[in-house]
Amino acid sequence: MYRGSCSCQAIQYEIEHIDELEADDETLTQTDTSKLNMTVEKERLVVDCAPSSLAELHEANGETHHVCNVCGSVIFVELCPNKVRLEVAFTGHDALAEPHCQFVL
Repeated sequence: MYRGSCSCQAIQYEIEHIDELEADDETLTQTDTSKLNMTVEKERLVVDCAPSSLAELHEANGETHHVCNVCGSVIFVELCPNKVRLEVAFTGHDALAEPHCQFVL
């Protein structure tokens, strides 16, 4: 499970799991812990917040930045209609999710 939030916690978001092939696309940030920058399909991102908390800022380069209206944190960047880039922290595996190949018996 990969989760993140804005600075004020008004917006929470998560990605259920990533496929093993996608793991190569992750890059560790320059911070101290398990935070990851990743690019995933937009439909895999689950956002939990009041609709009025999330704003969109359209950039000249075609990207759309989704930000918190309360604290101003950037939640995710929409690169194209179906891809988003965001920062998440690994919070553990969901035991009910599909198994990883290295654990199949």
